[in-house]
Amino acid sequence: MNGDRKDDGVAVAAGRWLRAEYLPRLRACRALGSGGVFPGGGEVPSGGGVIAEGGAVDGWPGCQFNERFLQIIWNERHLAPALTTVSGQALQVISPGVWNVSGGPDFRGASLVIAGRLLHGDVEIHRRSSDWHRHGHQQDPAYNGVILHAVWQDDAPPPRPELETLVLSEFLSAAWEKLLWQMEDACYPYARQVRAGACALRWALTDDEQLRTILNAAGLARLENKGLHLLRSAAELGSDQALYVGFFDCLGYKNHREAFRALAEAAPLERLQALPSDEDREALLFGMAGLLPDPTQDEVLPEWRDAVADLWQRWWRCGHTRLELDWHSGSARPYNSPQRRLAAGLSWLRRVDYRPAQWLQQLALSSSNARLLRKAMQAPLTAAQSWRGYRDFGHAIKPAADLLGPPRLLDIAANVFLPYLNAQLALTAGADSAAAQRVRDAYVLLPPSQENRLLKEAIQRFLAPPSRSRELIRSVCHQQGLIDIYKNFCLALDNNCDCCPFRGAEGA
Repeated sequence: MNGDRKDDGVAVAAGRWLRAEYLPRLRACRALGSGGVFPGGGEVPSGGGVIAEGGAVDGWPGCQFNERFLQIIWNERHLAPALTTVSGQALQVISPGVWNVSGGPDFRGASLVIAGRLLHGDVEIHRRSSDWHRHGHQQDPAYNGVILHAVWQDDAPPPRPELETLVLSEFLSAAWEKLLWQMEDACYPYARQVRAGACALRWALTDDEQLRTILNAAGLARLENKGLHLLRSAAELGSDQALYVGFFDCLGYKNHREAFRALAEAAPLERLQALPSDEDREALLFGMAGLLPDPTQDEVLPEWRDAVADLWQRWWRCGHTRLELDWHSGSARPYNSPQRRLAAGLSWLRRVDYRPAQWLQQLALSSSNARLLRKAMQAPLTAAQSWRGYRDFGHAIKPAADLLGPPRLLDIAANVFLPYLNAQLALTAGADSAAAQRVRDAYVLLPPSQENRLLKEAIQRFLAPPSRSRELIRSVCHQQGLIDIYKNFCLALDNNCDCCPFRGAEGA
Protein backbone atom coordinates (compact mmCIF):
# COMPACT_ATOMS: atom_id res chain seq x y z
CA MET A 1 0.00 0.00 0.00
CA ASN A 2 2.84 2.42 0.76
CA GLY A 3 4.20 1.82 -2.73
CA ASP A 4 0.80 2.57 -4.26
CA ARG A 5 0.56 5.86 -2.34
CA LYS A 6 4.03 6.84 -3.51
CA ASP A 7 3.10 6.12 -7.14
CA ASP A 8 -0.14 8.08 -6.69
CA GLY A 9 1.97 11.07 -5.61
CA VAL A 10 4.17 10.78 -8.69
CA ALA A 11 1.18 10.95 -11.03
CA VAL A 12 -0.40 13.85 -9.10
CA ALA A 13 2.84 15.89 -9.09
CA ALA A 14 3.32 15.24 -12.79
CA GLY A 15 -0.28 16.34 -13.43
CA ARG A 16 0.37 19.66 -11.69
CA TRP A 17 3.51 20.28 -13.77
CA LEU A 18 1.58 19.24 -16.87
CA ARG A 19 -1.08 21.92 -16.34
CA ALA A 20 1.17 24.66 -14.99
CA GLU A 21 4.24 24.36 -17.21
CA TYR A 22 4.07 21.83 -20.04
CA LEU A 23 0.74 22.57 -21.71
CA PRO A 24 1.25 26.39 -21.82
CA ARG A 25 4.61 25.89 -23.52
CA LEU A 26 3.11 23.34 -25.91
CA ARG A 27 0.41 25.84 -26.91
CA ALA A 28 3.07 28.50 -27.45
CA CYS A 29 5.06 26.09 -29.63
CA ARG A 30 2.02 25.24 -31.74
CA ALA A 31 1.26 28.93 -32.17
CA LEU A 32 4.76 29.37 -33.56
CA GLY A 33 4.29 26.39 -35.85
CA SER A 34 0.95 27.59 -37.22
CA GLY A 35 2.44 30.93 -38.18
CA GLY A 36 5.73 29.54 -39.39
CA VAL A 37 8.98 29.54 -37.47
CA PHE A 38 9.79 32.93 -38.97
CA PRO A 39 6.34 34.55 -39.35
CA GLY A 40 5.91 37.60 -41.52
CA GLY A 41 9.09 36.94 -43.46
CA GLY A 42 11.20 38.38 -40.64
CA GLU A 43 14.94 38.10 -40.51
CA VAL A 44 16.15 34.58 -39.97
CA PRO A 45 18.25 34.18 -36.79
CA SER A 46 21.91 33.91 -37.71
CA GLY A 47 23.65 30.58 -37.20
CA GLY A 48 26.95 29.89 -35.51
CA GLY A 49 30.22 28.89 -37.03
CA VAL A 50 33.67 30.30 -37.79
CA ILE A 51 34.63 31.66 -41.20
CA ALA A 52 37.94 30.30 -42.42
CA GLU A 53 40.64 32.95 -42.61
CA GLY A 54 40.78 34.41 -46.06
CA GLY A 55 37.27 33.24 -46.94
CA ALA A 56 36.94 30.17 -49.14
CA VAL A 57 39.61 27.52 -48.85
CA ASP A 58 41.59 27.29 -52.04
CA GLY A 59 43.05 24.14 -53.49
CA TRP A 60 40.92 21.61 -51.63
CA PRO A 61 38.65 20.25 -54.42
CA GLY A 62 41.38 17.83 -55.44
CA CYS A 63 41.41 16.15 -52.02
CA GLN A 64 39.70 12.78 -51.97
CA PHE A 65 37.96 12.59 -48.60
CA ASN A 66 35.49 9.74 -48.42
CA GLU A 67 31.76 10.43 -48.38
CA ARG A 68 31.36 9.51 -44.73
CA PHE A 69 33.78 12.23 -43.64
CA LEU A 70 31.81 14.76 -45.70
CA GLN A 71 28.67 13.61 -43.89
CA ILE A 72 30.46 14.28 -40.59
CA ILE A 73 31.41 17.80 -41.73
CA TRP A 74 27.76 18.51 -42.61
CA ASN A 75 26.45 16.99 -39.38
CA GLU A 76 28.95 18.91 -37.23
CA ARG A 77 28.27 22.08 -39.25
CA HIS A 78 31.96 22.80 -39.78
CA LEU A 79 31.02 25.36 -42.41
CA ALA A 80 31.18 29.12 -42.69
CA PRO A 81 27.94 30.87 -41.60
CA ALA A 82 27.65 32.71 -44.93
CA LEU A 83 27.01 30.02 -47.54
CA THR A 84 26.21 30.36 -51.22
CA THR A 85 24.95 27.70 -53.61
CA VAL A 86 26.44 27.09 -57.04
CA SER A 87 23.65 29.17 -58.60
CA GLY A 88 24.50 32.12 -56.33
CA GLN A 89 21.67 31.78 -53.82
CA ALA A 90 22.30 32.60 -50.15
CA LEU A 91 21.98 29.53 -47.92
CA GLN A 92 21.61 29.24 -44.16
CA VAL A 93 21.41 25.96 -42.24
CA ILE A 94 18.79 26.12 -39.50
CA SER A 95 18.99 22.38 -38.87
CA PRO A 96 21.17 19.91 -40.81
CA GLY A 97 18.57 17.18 -40.30
CA VAL A 98 18.90 13.76 -38.70
CA TRP A 99 21.57 11.46 -40.04
CA ASN A 100 19.82 8.60 -41.81
CA VAL A 101 21.61 5.32 -41.16
CA SER A 102 19.28 3.30 -43.40
CA GLY A 103 18.36 3.57 -47.09
CA GLY A 104 17.54 6.89 -48.74
CA PRO A 105 18.98 10.41 -48.45
CA ASP A 106 21.83 10.95 -46.00
CA PHE A 107 19.97 13.47 -43.79
CA ARG A 108 16.24 13.56 -43.11
CA GLY A 109 14.15 16.52 -42.04
CA ALA A 110 16.65 19.34 -42.62
CA SER A 111 15.56 22.98 -42.39
CA LEU A 112 17.35 25.39 -44.72
CA VAL A 113 16.82 28.99 -45.78
CA ILE A 114 17.64 29.35 -49.48
CA ALA A 115 17.20 32.75 -51.15
CA GLY A 116 15.12 33.88 -48.16
CA ARG A 117 12.73 30.91 -48.29
CA LEU A 118 12.48 28.41 -45.43
CA LEU A 119 12.55 24.88 -46.86
CA HIS A 120 12.07 21.53 -45.14
CA GLY A 121 13.32 18.30 -46.65
CA ASP A 122 16.29 15.99 -47.08
CA VAL A 123 19.97 16.54 -47.86
CA GLU A 124 22.16 14.22 -49.94
CA ILE A 125 25.97 14.26 -49.59
CA HIS A 126 28.37 13.16 -52.35
CA ARG A 127 32.02 13.55 -53.22
CA ARG A 128 31.10 14.68 -56.73
CA SER A 129 27.91 16.07 -58.26
CA SER A 130 28.03 13.33 -60.87
CA ASP A 131 27.64 10.69 -58.10
CA TRP A 132 23.90 11.43 -58.07
CA HIS A 133 23.46 9.79 -61.46
CA ARG A 134 26.21 7.26 -60.86
CA HIS A 135 24.30 6.00 -57.81
CA GLY A 136 20.99 5.96 -59.71
CA HIS A 137 19.19 8.43 -57.44
CA GLN A 138 17.34 9.96 -60.40
CA GLN A 139 15.34 6.73 -60.65
CA ASP A 140 14.61 6.40 -56.92
CA PRO A 141 11.49 8.21 -55.60
CA ALA A 142 13.01 8.18 -52.11
CA TYR A 143 15.17 11.10 -53.25
CA ASN A 144 12.29 13.27 -54.49
CA GLY A 145 12.28 15.14 -51.17
CA VAL A 146 15.94 16.25 -51.36
CA ILE A 147 16.22 20.06 -51.10
CA LEU A 148 20.03 20.35 -51.20
CA HIS A 149 22.82 18.41 -52.88
CA ALA A 150 26.02 18.99 -50.87
CA VAL A 151 29.21 17.90 -52.66
CA TRP A 152 32.95 18.23 -52.33
CA GLN A 153 33.50 18.80 -56.03
CA ASP A 154 30.96 20.16 -58.54
CA ASP A 155 31.54 18.31 -61.82
CA ALA A 156 28.01 17.98 -63.28
CA PRO A 157 24.78 19.96 -63.72
CA PRO A 158 22.17 19.70 -60.94
CA PRO A 159 20.03 16.55 -61.17
CA ARG A 160 16.87 18.69 -61.14
CA PRO A 161 16.64 22.35 -62.25
CA GLU A 162 15.20 23.45 -58.90
CA LEU A 163 17.68 21.48 -56.75
CA GLU A 164 20.46 23.68 -55.37
CA THR A 165 24.05 22.45 -55.00
CA LEU A 166 26.46 23.45 -52.21
CA VAL A 167 30.19 22.88 -52.72
CA LEU A 168 31.49 22.02 -49.26
CA SER A 169 35.15 22.55 -50.11
CA GLU A 170 34.52 26.27 -50.67
CA PHE A 171 32.99 26.93 -47.25
CA LEU A 172 34.93 24.94 -44.66
CA SER A 173 35.35 26.49 -41.22
CA ALA A 174 38.76 26.49 -39.56
CA ALA A 175 37.66 23.73 -37.18
CA TRP A 176 37.43 21.06 -39.86
CA GLU A 177 41.16 20.22 -39.72
CA LYS A 178 40.90 19.60 -35.97
CA LEU A 179 37.95 17.33 -36.67
CA LEU A 180 40.03 15.36 -39.16
CA TRP A 181 42.69 14.64 -36.56
CA GLN A 182 40.34 13.96 -33.64
CA MET A 183 37.82 11.71 -35.28
CA GLU A 184 38.16 8.28 -36.81
CA ASP A 185 35.28 8.33 -39.27
CA ALA A 186 34.77 4.56 -39.17
CA CYS A 187 34.10 4.83 -35.40
CA TYR A 188 32.00 8.00 -35.57
CA PRO A 189 29.54 7.55 -32.69
CA TYR A 190 25.80 7.33 -33.18
CA ALA A 191 25.47 9.95 -30.46
CA ARG A 192 26.72 12.59 -32.90
CA GLN A 193 24.18 11.74 -35.60
CA VAL A 194 21.59 13.75 -33.66
CA ARG A 195 23.14 16.92 -32.29
CA ALA A 196 22.51 17.93 -28.67
CA GLY A 197 19.95 20.70 -28.28
CA ALA A 198 20.13 23.87 -26.21
CA CYS A 199 18.34 22.06 -23.35
CA ALA A 200 21.09 19.46 -23.01
CA LEU A 201 23.38 21.58 -20.80
CA ARG A 202 20.63 22.55 -18.35
CA TRP A 203 19.37 18.98 -18.26
CA ALA A 204 22.90 17.83 -17.46
CA LEU A 205 22.90 20.17 -14.43
CA THR A 206 19.43 19.10 -13.24
CA ASP A 207 18.94 16.18 -10.85
CA ASP A 208 17.18 13.03 -11.99
CA GLU A 209 14.07 13.42 -9.84
CA GLN A 210 13.31 16.88 -11.23
CA LEU A 211 13.76 15.63 -14.76
CA ARG A 212 11.50 12.66 -14.06
CA THR A 213 8.74 15.05 -12.96
CA ILE A 214 9.07 16.83 -16.31
CA LEU A 215 9.09 13.56 -18.23
CA ASN A 216 6.08 12.23 -16.31
CA ALA A 217 4.14 15.41 -17.11
CA ALA A 218 5.01 15.16 -20.80
CA GLY A 219 4.20 11.44 -20.75
CA LEU A 220 0.74 12.15 -19.29
CA ALA A 221 0.21 14.75 -22.03
CA ARG A 222 1.00 12.08 -24.60
CA LEU A 223 -1.38 9.66 -22.84
CA GLU A 224 -4.19 12.23 -23.06
CA ASN A 225 -3.47 13.02 -26.70
CA LYS A 226 -3.55 9.35 -27.71
CA GLY A 227 -6.76 8.88 -25.76
CA LEU A 228 -8.45 11.78 -27.53
CA HIS A 229 -7.40 10.30 -30.87
CA LEU A 230 -8.99 6.98 -29.91
CA LEU A 231 -12.18 8.75 -28.75
CA ARG A 232 -12.45 10.52 -32.11
CA SER A 233 -12.03 7.18 -33.81
CA ALA A 234 -14.67 5.68 -31.49
CA ALA A 235 -17.10 8.46 -32.37
CA GLU A 236 -16.66 7.59 -36.04
CA LEU A 237 -16.40 3.79 -35.91
CA GLY A 238 -17.80 2.80 -32.53
CA SER A 239 -15.75 2.05 -29.41
CA ASP A 240 -15.31 -1.67 -30.08
CA GLN A 241 -14.16 -1.18 -33.68
CA ALA A 242 -11.76 1.63 -32.70
CA LEU A 243 -10.09 -0.58 -30.08
CA TYR A 244 -9.98 -3.53 -32.48
CA VAL A 245 -8.24 -1.42 -35.13
CA GLY A 246 -5.86 0.03 -32.53
CA PHE A 247 -4.96 -3.42 -31.22
CA PHE A 248 -4.32 -4.81 -34.71
CA ASP A 249 -2.27 -1.72 -35.58
CA CYS A 250 0.02 -2.56 -32.64
CA LEU A 251 0.20 -6.20 -33.74
CA GLY A 252 1.87 -5.14 -36.96
CA TYR A 253 4.66 -3.21 -35.21
CA LYS A 254 6.67 -1.30 -37.83
CA ASN A 255 6.89 -3.74 -40.76
CA HIS A 256 3.27 -4.87 -41.03
CA ARG A 257 1.39 -2.09 -39.29
CA GLU A 258 -0.49 -0.90 -42.36
CA ALA A 259 -1.42 -4.45 -43.38
CA PHE A 260 -2.91 -5.36 -39.99
CA ARG A 261 -4.77 -2.07 -39.78
CA ALA A 262 -6.21 -2.55 -43.28
CA LEU A 263 -7.31 -6.06 -42.33
CA ALA A 264 -9.16 -4.84 -39.23
CA GLU A 265 -10.88 -2.12 -41.24
CA ALA A 266 -11.91 -4.52 -44.04
CA ALA A 267 -13.13 -7.22 -41.62
CA PRO A 268 -15.02 -5.18 -38.99
CA LEU A 269 -16.11 -6.64 -35.68
CA GLU A 270 -19.77 -6.60 -36.69
CA ARG A 271 -18.99 -8.96 -39.54
CA LEU A 272 -16.97 -11.25 -37.26
CA GLN A 273 -19.70 -11.27 -34.63
CA ALA A 274 -22.28 -12.31 -37.25
CA LEU A 275 -20.37 -15.52 -38.05
CA PRO A 276 -21.50 -18.72 -36.29
CA SER A 277 -18.17 -19.86 -34.78
CA ASP A 278 -14.62 -18.88 -33.88
CA GLU A 279 -13.38 -21.23 -36.62
CA ASP A 280 -15.34 -19.25 -39.23
CA ARG A 281 -13.88 -16.00 -37.89
CA GLU A 282 -10.39 -17.48 -38.06
CA ALA A 283 -11.00 -18.59 -41.66
CA LEU A 284 -12.30 -15.14 -42.62
CA LEU A 285 -9.30 -13.26 -41.20
CA PHE A 286 -6.65 -15.67 -42.48
CA GLY A 287 -8.37 -15.82 -45.88
CA MET A 288 -8.80 -12.06 -46.29
CA ALA A 289 -5.21 -11.56 -45.15
CA GLY A 290 -3.95 -13.98 -47.80
CA LEU A 291 -2.17 -16.04 -45.14
CA LEU A 292 -3.84 -19.37 -45.86
CA PRO A 293 -1.29 -21.62 -47.59
CA ASP A 294 -2.11 -23.34 -50.89
CA PRO A 295 -1.55 -27.05 -50.13
CA THR A 296 -0.84 -27.71 -53.83
CA GLN A 297 2.10 -25.29 -53.85
CA ASP A 298 3.09 -24.47 -50.26
CA GLU A 299 4.53 -26.75 -47.64
CA VAL A 300 2.04 -27.64 -44.90
CA LEU A 301 3.17 -29.63 -41.89
CA PRO A 302 1.26 -32.90 -41.30
CA GLU A 303 -0.17 -31.68 -38.00
CA TRP A 304 -1.71 -28.67 -39.75
CA ARG A 305 -3.18 -30.33 -42.86
CA ASP A 306 -6.64 -31.08 -41.46
CA ALA A 307 -6.92 -27.62 -39.94
CA VAL A 308 -5.82 -25.94 -43.19
CA ALA A 309 -8.34 -27.98 -45.21
CA ASP A 310 -11.10 -26.99 -42.79
CA LEU A 311 -10.11 -23.31 -42.93
CA TRP A 312 -10.20 -23.38 -46.72
CA GLN A 313 -13.70 -24.89 -46.71
CA ARG A 314 -14.95 -22.23 -44.33
CA TRP A 315 -13.19 -19.46 -46.28
CA TRP A 316 -14.83 -20.51 -49.54
CA ARG A 317 -18.24 -20.53 -47.87
CA CYS A 318 -17.67 -16.96 -46.59
CA GLY A 319 -17.60 -15.67 -50.14
CA HIS A 320 -15.31 -12.72 -49.37
CA THR A 321 -12.39 -11.39 -51.39
CA ARG A 322 -8.74 -11.68 -50.47
CA LEU A 323 -7.07 -8.34 -49.74
CA GLU A 324 -3.89 -7.28 -51.49
CA LEU A 325 -1.72 -6.87 -48.42
CA ASP A 326 2.06 -6.60 -48.37
CA TRP A 327 3.50 -9.07 -45.87
CA HIS A 328 6.98 -9.01 -47.38
CA SER A 329 7.97 -5.33 -47.23
CA GLY A 330 10.08 -5.85 -44.12
CA SER A 331 11.79 -8.78 -42.54
CA ALA A 332 10.13 -10.29 -39.48
CA ARG A 333 11.65 -12.64 -36.97
CA PRO A 334 10.10 -16.11 -36.94
CA TYR A 335 8.48 -15.42 -33.57
CA ASN A 336 6.91 -12.23 -34.99
CA SER A 337 5.55 -13.74 -38.21
CA PRO A 338 2.23 -12.35 -39.54
CA GLN A 339 0.60 -15.76 -38.98
CA ARG A 340 1.54 -15.80 -35.30
CA ARG A 341 0.50 -12.19 -34.85
CA LEU A 342 -2.87 -12.82 -36.49
CA ALA A 343 -3.40 -15.86 -34.28
CA ALA A 344 -2.63 -13.60 -31.31
CA GLY A 345 -5.23 -11.11 -32.49
CA LEU A 346 -7.84 -13.86 -32.70
CA SER A 347 -6.87 -15.07 -29.23
CA TRP A 348 -7.39 -11.56 -27.83
CA LEU A 349 -10.76 -11.19 -29.57
CA ARG A 350 -11.91 -14.44 -27.97
CA ARG A 351 -10.68 -13.26 -24.56
CA VAL A 352 -12.72 -10.05 -24.80
CA ASP A 353 -15.70 -11.85 -26.39
CA TYR A 354 -15.44 -9.47 -29.37
CA ARG A 355 -16.46 -6.57 -27.10
CA PRO A 356 -13.18 -4.86 -26.13
CA ALA A 357 -14.73 -1.64 -24.80
CA GLN A 358 -16.87 -3.53 -22.29
CA TRP A 359 -13.90 -5.70 -21.32
CA LEU A 360 -11.74 -2.64 -20.62
CA GLN A 361 -14.42 -0.95 -18.54
CA GLN A 362 -14.85 -4.08 -16.45
CA LEU A 363 -11.10 -4.25 -15.88
CA ALA A 364 -10.99 -0.64 -14.75
CA LEU A 365 -13.88 -1.08 -12.33
CA SER A 366 -12.87 -4.48 -10.95
CA SER A 367 -9.18 -3.67 -10.33
CA SER A 368 -8.83 -2.31 -6.82
CA ASN A 369 -5.47 -0.65 -7.47
CA ALA A 370 -3.17 0.41 -10.30
CA ARG A 371 -0.88 -2.62 -10.04
CA LEU A 372 -3.75 -5.07 -10.49
CA LEU A 373 -5.04 -3.10 -13.48
CA ARG A 374 -1.61 -3.15 -15.12
CA LYS A 375 -1.23 -6.88 -14.47
CA ALA A 376 -4.64 -7.69 -15.96
CA MET A 377 -3.86 -5.77 -19.16
CA GLN A 378 -0.55 -7.56 -19.64
CA ALA A 379 -1.83 -11.09 -18.97
CA PRO A 380 -0.45 -13.58 -21.57
CA LEU A 381 -2.79 -14.79 -24.31
CA THR A 382 -3.59 -18.46 -23.77
CA ALA A 383 -6.36 -19.21 -26.28
CA ALA A 384 -3.99 -20.06 -29.15
CA GLN A 385 -1.65 -22.60 -27.56
CA SER A 386 -1.50 -24.63 -30.79
CA TRP A 387 0.54 -21.82 -32.38
CA ARG A 388 3.26 -21.55 -29.71
CA GLY A 389 5.66 -23.87 -31.56
CA TYR A 390 5.09 -22.66 -35.13
CA ARG A 391 6.10 -19.76 -37.36
CA ASP A 392 3.39 -20.55 -39.91
CA PHE A 393 1.54 -23.58 -41.24
CA GLY A 394 4.69 -24.97 -42.80
CA HIS A 395 7.46 -24.26 -40.29
CA ALA A 396 8.00 -25.18 -36.65
CA ILE A 397 10.15 -23.10 -34.29
CA LYS A 398 12.03 -24.02 -31.14
CA PRO A 399 11.70 -23.28 -28.34
CA ALA A 400 7.97 -22.72 -28.27
CA ALA A 401 6.94 -19.27 -27.08
CA ASP A 402 3.88 -17.14 -26.34
CA LEU A 403 2.42 -15.40 -29.39
CA LEU A 404 2.90 -11.99 -27.80
CA GLY A 405 5.79 -11.47 -25.44
CA PRO A 406 5.77 -9.06 -22.48
CA PRO A 407 7.29 -6.14 -24.49
CA ARG A 408 4.51 -6.23 -27.10
CA LEU A 409 1.77 -6.59 -24.45
CA LEU A 410 3.35 -3.62 -22.67
CA ASP A 411 3.27 -1.52 -25.85
CA ILE A 412 -0.40 -2.35 -26.45
CA ALA A 413 -1.33 -1.40 -22.89
CA ALA A 414 0.61 1.88 -23.15
CA ASN A 415 -0.60 2.88 -26.62
CA VAL A 416 -4.17 1.57 -26.77
CA PHE A 417 -5.76 0.28 -23.56
CA LEU A 418 -4.69 2.91 -21.02
CA PRO A 419 -5.05 5.94 -23.34
CA TYR A 420 -8.59 4.87 -24.26
CA LEU A 421 -9.58 4.22 -20.65
CA ASN A 422 -8.09 7.52 -19.47
CA ALA A 423 -10.03 9.50 -22.07
CA GLN A 424 -13.26 7.52 -21.66
CA LEU A 425 -13.28 7.78 -17.85
CA ALA A 426 -12.43 11.48 -17.96
CA LEU A 427 -15.47 11.94 -20.20
CA THR A 428 -17.90 9.79 -18.21
CA ALA A 429 -16.68 9.85 -14.59
CA GLY A 430 -14.46 12.94 -14.59
CA ALA A 431 -10.71 13.32 -14.84
CA ASP A 432 -10.41 13.52 -11.05
CA SER A 433 -12.42 10.36 -10.39
CA ALA A 434 -10.78 7.49 -8.54
CA ALA A 435 -11.04 5.23 -11.60
CA ALA A 436 -9.38 7.80 -13.89
CA GLN A 437 -6.61 8.39 -11.35
CA ARG A 438 -6.08 4.62 -11.11
CA VAL A 439 -5.57 4.48 -14.88
CA ARG A 440 -2.95 7.25 -14.77
CA ASP A 441 -1.22 5.54 -11.86
CA ALA A 442 -1.12 2.28 -13.84
CA TYR A 443 0.44 4.16 -16.76
CA VAL A 444 3.14 5.66 -14.53
CA LEU A 445 3.86 2.16 -13.19
CA LEU A 446 4.55 0.57 -16.59
CA PRO A 447 8.23 -0.42 -16.93
CA PRO A 448 10.29 0.83 -19.90
CA SER A 449 9.47 -0.67 -23.29
CA GLN A 450 11.77 -1.37 -26.23
CA GLU A 451 13.48 1.69 -27.67
CA ASN A 452 12.44 2.92 -31.11
CA ARG A 453 14.12 5.36 -33.49
CA LEU A 454 12.37 8.46 -32.12
CA LEU A 455 13.33 7.63 -28.56
CA LYS A 456 16.97 7.06 -29.52
CA GLU A 457 17.04 10.42 -31.30
CA ALA A 458 15.42 12.17 -28.33
CA ILE A 459 17.99 10.67 -25.94
CA GLN A 460 20.83 12.03 -28.08
CA ARG A 461 19.09 15.41 -28.28
CA PHE A 462 18.52 15.97 -24.55
CA LEU A 463 20.89 13.83 -22.51
CA ALA A 464 24.63 14.36 -22.17
CA PRO A 465 25.99 11.79 -22.00
CA PRO A 466 23.27 9.68 -23.63
CA SER A 467 24.18 6.79 -21.31
CA ARG A 468 22.44 8.75 -18.54
CA SER A 469 19.17 7.41 -19.94
CA ARG A 470 19.89 4.01 -18.39
CA GLU A 471 19.48 5.49 -14.91
CA LEU A 472 17.09 8.35 -15.63
CA ILE A 473 14.41 6.59 -17.69
CA ARG A 474 12.61 4.06 -15.52
CA SER A 475 9.15 3.81 -17.08
CA VAL A 476 7.10 3.93 -20.25
CA CYS A 477 5.83 7.30 -19.06
CA HIS A 478 9.39 8.68 -19.01
CA GLN A 479 10.01 7.31 -22.52
CA GLN A 480 6.76 8.68 -23.90
CA GLY A 481 7.41 12.02 -22.26
CA LEU A 482 10.82 12.35 -23.87
CA ILE A 483 9.33 11.47 -27.26
CA ASP A 484 6.51 14.00 -26.74
CA ILE A 485 8.95 16.82 -25.99
CA TYR A 486 11.12 15.87 -28.97
CA LYS A 487 8.19 15.67 -31.41
CA ASN A 488 6.21 18.69 -30.21
CA PHE A 489 9.13 21.06 -29.73
CA CYS A 490 12.30 19.93 -31.52
CA LEU A 491 10.74 18.43 -34.64
CA ALA A 492 7.79 20.83 -34.76
CA LEU A 493 10.20 23.80 -34.77
CA ASP A 494 12.72 22.12 -37.08
CA ASN A 495 15.27 21.84 -34.24
CA ASN A 496 15.47 25.63 -34.02
CA CYS A 497 16.35 26.16 -30.35
CA ASP A 498 16.39 29.98 -30.66
CA CYS A 499 12.59 30.26 -30.72
CA CYS A 500 11.66 27.20 -28.64
CA PRO A 501 9.33 27.93 -25.68
CA PHE A 502 10.49 24.78 -23.86
CA ARG A 503 13.93 26.27 -23.18
CA GLY A 504 12.43 28.39 -20.43
CA ALA A 505 10.97 25.44 -18.55
CA GLU A 506 12.50 24.82 -15.14
CA GLY A 507 15.08 22.13 -15.57
CA ALA A 508 14.92 22.29 -19.38
